[in-house]
Amino acid sequence: MGKEEKVMLDLKNLLNKEQYEGATTIEGQVLILAGAGSGKTRVLTHRIAHMVEDLNIAPYNILAITFTNKAAKEMKDRVRALIGECAENMWISTFHSTCVKILRREIDKIGYKSSFTIYDSSDQKTLVKECMKTVNINDKDISEQEIISKIGKAKDRMQTARSFKLENESNFRENKIADVYEMYQKRLKENNALDFDDLIFKTVELFKSNPETLEFYQRKFKYIMVDEYQDTNGAQYELVKLLASKYKNICVVGDDDQCLVEGSMVSTENKDVEIEKLMKEDLVRVASGNGETSLLKISDINKKKYCGKIVKITTKNNRVIKATPNHISFGKISLEEDKYYVYLMYKSGFGYRIGQTSSVRSRDDRDASGLDIRLNGEQADKMWIIKVCDTKGDATYYEQYYSVKYGIPTIVFNSRGRNITISQEQIEKMFKEIDTINAAEKLMEDEFLYNEYPHHLSNAVIRGDSIRKRVNLSFFGGKKSVQRGIYSHRIGLNSSGDDSKNKFIEAGFNVRDGQRNTYRVETERALYDEAEEFARKLSMVEESFEILKKAKLSNDKSFMFMPIGSFKPGMSIAIQNSEKIEEDIVISVELEDYDGYVYDLNIDNARNYIANGIVVHNCIYQWRGADIKNILDFEKDYPDAKVIKLEQNYRSKGNILNAANVVIVNNSNRKSKALRTEQELGSKIKVYRAYSDSDEGDFVGKQILDIRKNEDKKYNDFAILYRTNAQSRIFEESFRRKGIPYKIVGGTRFYDRKEIKDILAYLKVLINPQDDISIRRIINVPKRSIGDATVNKIQDFADSFELNMWDALSEVRSIPTLTPRNVSCIDPFVQLMENLMILSETTPVSMLIETILEDTGYMDQLKKSNEIEDKSRIENLKELVSDAVDFEKNSEDKSLSAYLEKVSLVQDTDKIEDEDDSVVLMTVHSAKGLEFPVVFMVGMENGIFPGSASFEKESEMEESRRLCYVGITRAKEILFMTSAEVRRVFGKTVAYSQSDFINEIKPDLKEYVSVEKTGIKSRESFINKSSYNNPHSLRNNMTRTVSGSGLNASRPNSIGSSSIGNVSSGDYISVAEATMGRKVMHEKFGVGTIVSVQNSGDDKKLTIAFDKQGVKVLLLSFAKLKMI
Repeated sequence: MGKEEKVMLDLKNLLNKEQYEGATTIEGQVLILAGAGSGKTRVLTHRIAHMVEDLNIAPYNILAITFTNKAAKEMKDRVRALIGECAENMWISTFHSTCVKILRREIDKIGYKSSFTIYDSSDQKTLVKECMKTVNINDKDISEQEIISKIGKAKDRMQTARSFKLENESNFRENKIADVYEMYQKRLKENNALDFDDLIFKTVELFKSNPETLEFYQRKFKYIMVDEYQDTNGAQYELVKLLASKYKNICVVGDDDQCLVEGSMVSTENKDVEIEKLMKEDLVRVASGNGETSLLKISDINKKKYCGKIVKITTKNNRVIKATPNHISFGKISLEEDKYYVYLMYKSGFGYRIGQTSSVRSRDDRDASGLDIRLNGEQADKMWIIKVCDTKGDATYYEQYYSVKYGIPTIVFNSRGRNITISQEQIEKMFKEIDTINAAEKLMEDEFLYNEYPHHLSNAVIRGDSIRKRVNLSFFGGKKSVQRGIYSHRIGLNSSGDDSKNKFIEAGFNVRDGQRNTYRVETERALYDEAEEFARKLSMVEESFEILKKAKLSNDKSFMFMPIGSFKPGMSIAIQNSEKIEEDIVISVELEDYDGYVYDLNIDNARNYIANGIVVHNCIYQWRGADIKNILDFEKDYPDAKVIKLEQNYRSKGNILNAANVVIVNNSNRKSKALRTEQELGSKIKVYRAYSDSDEGDFVGKQILDIRKNEDKKYNDFAILYRTNAQSRIFEESFRRKGIPYKIVGGTRFYDRKEIKDILAYLKVLINPQDDISIRRIINVPKRSIGDATVNKIQDFADSFELNMWDALSEVRSIPTLTPRNVSCIDPFVQLMENLMILSETTPVSMLIETILEDTGYMDQLKKSNEIEDKSRIENLKELVSDAVDFEKNSEDKSLSAYLEKVSLVQDTDKIEDEDDSVVLMTVHSAKGLEFPVVFMVGMENGIFPGSASFEKESEMEESRRLCYVGITRAKEILFMTSAEVRRVFGKTVAYSQSDFINEIKPDLKEYVSVEKTGIKSRESFINKSSYNNPHSLRNNMTRTVSGSGLNASRPNSIGSSSIGNVSSGDYISVAEATMGRKVMHEKFGVGTIVSVQNSGDDKKLTIAFDKQGVKVLLLSFAKLKMI
C-alpha cells in the first residue's frame, strides 16, 4: 500500500463524506458552504496537511487567509500539530497581516520606505483634521468622521482620490471630500505611513502597477484558501482574484446565509408588486405629506441574505408587515383608554428608572397622556414603553419584574411634592451609586428599543440655561411643490440667551427675534437630504441641541420615526388607504424566525415607500464594505467551480448532538434538518440541581479542578455559558476562592488606552522618524514646555522647506520663529529620541519600553500623581511591558517593527486572547461559532433559561430553545447543565424550577449527579435528596410559580419565581456575603439593600438604602447586619 493510499484511507476515517471531499479536492476552484459546527476549520487544516504530506506541495506555495488573528493562530496551531514545524514556512494569516508582509518587502516599488508606519483611527482623525484645514473645510460643514468614512468606503471599492473626484465633479460636497482625500493620501506618503484600509488597497495597487511582482507572488502562492469569504469587501475580493488568476487553484469557505422580507408587496402606480421583482428606475408610491401620495423612481435596491429574528406587525385594518427589528416605520402613541404602560424613563444627570402609569389620566377636566404627566412631573427627558398591560395588577408585576431583572430602580427622580420618606439628596446619591446606563442598554437590546428612538419626549425648554434645546425637523411639513407634488421640509429652533443667539449669528444663520426675549431660526428645504443636513448643521452650533425628527404624513399630528421592533399594541402606524395616508392601530407585534432574502428600496427626495399598505422608511443599518455578492457570484467568476456543502456537525459527541436535536425539534418554525455526527456517543449530559446559586458556583469550580486533574485538561478547555452577563458573579467568586484563573469575554481594548498609545507613539517614531502624527503626539508628553504654538511653528518651517517634522526638529536652531527658550526645551527631546533610536537597533522591545518609561520621566510623573486613574495607568504600562515580553518569547521575528505590526493588526473581532490558560465565562450569544471540550450551561431554570417572557409568547420560547441548542452544541466532549433551587436576586431569595429544556432531554441521554461528587444517581433519588429533603432546601417553605413538568403544564399568570420573605442565616453577614444587591436587616434601621461596597482599611464601608430610614453608610464590623 502506497503512502498516498494509506493517508487517504486515514482521511476517510477522520472526516465525513463532505469533509473528505473538501479536503481532497485540491486542483481548481472549490466553494465550501459550511453550516454551524460542520467542521470547516477541520477541513481546511486537513486539506493543508494532505497537500503537504501526501501531494508533496511545498508549504510556501500555500496561502491561507482568515479574518481574525485568533482564527489564524488557531489554524496554524492545528496545522503544526498535523505536519510539524514545516508549518512555519506557510503563510496562514489575516488579509491585513498578509498584505503587511508583502508591503514590507515590496512597497519601495510604489514610492514608500519599508519602515512605513500603520496609522490607527486616532492618528487618522488627526491627519484628516489637518488636511481639512489645508483645503479650507469647516468641520461644522463636513465632519471629519464623514470624510474618514467616505475615504474608507472608497478604498474598499478600490477607488483612488482622483477617480473619486472625477465621479463627483458636479457634487460640491463630495468634491470637497475628494480634495481632502487627495491631500490625506499626499500627507500619508510624506509621513511614510499607511492607514488600515491602505494595507490591502496599496497591495492591490502594487500588483496592478508591477506585473513582475504580481507574477512572483502568483508563483509563490499556487494554492489559495480564504475563510469567511462572504465577508470580503471589494479590495479583498480584488486581491484574491489577482493572486489566483494564474493557477486558479482557489478554495473559499463561507456561509451564504447572511429590511423587508421576500414577498412584501410594494405599492406602484397601478398595482402592488413583490419587492423582489422591482428594478431600479421603477416608479413606486410614496407618502408625500399631509395625507397625499406621489410616484417616485427607485434609485437603488438593497438585497441580502438574512437569518434571524423578524418582527410581524398586524393592524386593526388587517395590514400585515414583516421586517427586521431595526427597520424604520412611522408611528405614534394613541390615547387608548383602560391600558397601563410599564415604561423606561431617562433624565439627564440621573440615568434611567422603570415605572408604570395609566395610558390616559385626567388633568384639568380633560384627558391627557399618562406618559406626558409622568415625564413633565419629574422634569425628565424621554421615555420608552416596555410593555402594555390590560390591568393595574399586571403593570405592577411587570414593573417589579423588569426592575429586578435588569437592576434598574423604580424610585422617582424628583421627590418634591411627593409624600415619600427618602430625600432628594438620597435619590441623587442612589442614581450615582447604581449604574443604570448599562442596565438600560441591556433592556433596550432585549426589547428591541433604541436610545435614539424614544416613544415619548419632553417639550423643549427655551428659557434660561436649560440643556433641553431642540432643532425641530418636520419632514413634509412645509409647502407643496407644484412641480414635484411633494411637500417641503421645515426646520426650526426656538431658544433664548444672548450668547446662544450670537453663536448662530456668527455661524451664518438667519436669526430672528421671537416673543419674550427668545430667538428663532426657521427655514424650509425642498429636498429631503438637504433638510436633514441643514438640521445637522444647526444642531452642531451648540452641543446642547438635539434633532427631533417627525414626518407630517397624514392630515393629523405628525408621526415619529420608529423602528419596527419598538412598536407596541395600541400605537398608531401610518398606512395607505386608496391613495391617501391615514392612521391605523397596531393590534399585535410578534417575533418570528426568518431565513431568506430581505430587501430595501432607496427613494430619493422621499426616503419612504409603501409595503403591504404600511409606510416604511429606507433601512438605516448597512454593513461597511462587505459584499455578500462575492460569495453568491463565486460560481459566475469560476464557472467550473465545485460546490461542497458541509451539513454534518463534527464538534460534538453523539449524546450531546442527540440532546440538542431533541430540544430543537420542539420548535415549530424551523427547517427539518438535524445535525448528525459520526463521533462516538460519549458520556451522558450531566445534570446537577444545586440547593442555591452559591452551591452551583462551588460545584462548577470543583468539577473544573477534578476534571483538569484526572483527565489532563487545561483551564482553557472549559467554558461557562449563561443566559445573561449578570449571572457571572457567583462563578467569579467561586473561582477566586479556588484559585481558578478565568476571563470574561469582552472589555475595553488594551491598545486604545491613552498611556499605551503614548508609548506606542514613541516606538513608532523610533522605527519611522518620518511619522509626523506620532511626533506631534509625544513631543510634549510628558510635559516639556513645548506647547501647540511652538509645534505649529516647527510644522510651518517643515512645510516651507518640504521637510518632515523630525528633520525640522534636527534643524531646530535654524527656525527663526523660535525663541532661545523654545530651543532649550526642544533640544533635550531631540537628544533623547536620538539616543533611543540608537538603542532600538539592539535592545529587545520590552527593555526599550522600560527605558522609554524611565528616560522620558513618563512613569515618574504617574507615580507622583495622587489620582486613582494614574495608578491604573501604571498597571497598564506594566502590562505593556509584559505584553512585549510575551511577544519576544513567542515570535520568531522579535524586531520592533514586528511588534508594532502585531499591535496594529489586533482586531475587534478577536474576543478571546489565548495567551493565558484560563476558564472562559461568556453568554451563550457570545459563544456562537466557538467550541470547548467541557461546557457548563448554568442557570438552567424556568424564568432564567428560558426567560419569563418565553412563557408568554411562543416565538420567545422558540428563540430561547434555539439559543439552548446553540449552547449544547458548543460542547465537544462533556456537557454539564446546572440549576439552583433558590438564588439571590436583588437581595431576595427566589425559587425557580428546573428548566423545561432539561426535562425535554430523554432520560437515556442524561444523568443526574450528586452534591458530594460526580456520581450517578437515579432521578428520583436525586430529587429526594437535593430538593425536598435537603436540609439546606427552602422548597418546603415556598410555592412554585413555574412548573418543571414540561411546556404544556398549566402555570399561573404570575410566571417566573416567588420571593422568600424572611430567610435568615442566624448569624451576622460575613465579608464575602456583603455584596451589592444583598437584602439585610439592621437592629435599628430595619430592612435595607446594600447599594455600594467599598474597602475601608481592613473593614468594609457599606452604603445601604433602608426601606424606611433612607440611605446610611455603615462599617461592616460594627453594623451587625443579618441576611434576610
